[in-house]
Amino acid sequence: MKRTLFSITLLALIAIPTAFTTACGGGGSADPQSIADAVVSGFKNEKFTKFYDYMPKWQTAAAEQESEVKKWRAKEGWDRWKDFKTRLEGDNGLDPKDKSGITGGEEKWTGASDAERGAVLMGYYRVYVADDWEKRLKDGEWFLDGREIKLEIEGQGTATFEYKNRYNDSIEIRCFREGGVWFLNGARIKMEKKMPEKPKD
Repeated sequence: MKRTLFSITLLALIAIPTAFTTACGGGGSADPQSIADAVVSGFKNEKFTKFYDYMPKWQTAAAEQESEVKKWRAKEGWDRWKDFKTRLEGDNGLDPKDKSGITGGEEKWTGASDAERGAVLMGYYRVYVADDWEKRLKDGEWFLDGREIKLEIEGQGTATFEYKNRYNDSIEIRCFREGGVWFLNGARIKMEKKMPEKPKD
């Protein structure tokens, strides 16, 4: 069975010692594809925190409130770092090789920015498990392969963009429109662990 490296949505909530606590998103756009292009460009350059620039402020504010609950749960012993860190390590972990630089210990994790922790929780650092990840991610010649935009009443809407590279890996970006402004709703990278093989006779 093939192994998919990432399929976590932006709104995934994981019990951790500290949730997102600092900085704010709020970088909406009049054009959803500009958001999608920017996030993909960030991924290609290993800037996995780029997604955070396009989150709505209400979402980061809600996460900030949640973080206070997480702090209380950690202090009272409901959530423990030693339990959470098992979700980070190994080939199936969220940050298998600690490429983020923030998953090596509880202090590093709690001292990191919202964007840094978010990129880990989204599973973006799982690309480092893939064979030839650098060739596939950075030099794969990503192109827009699909686009769907739906506009609704009162300035609402949704949009989905799918990008592929020469190895048939994919990046999906989802956006939503609120009050006439577009924001990021979710992003995922799909990359099999093994490099695809050419057809054989």
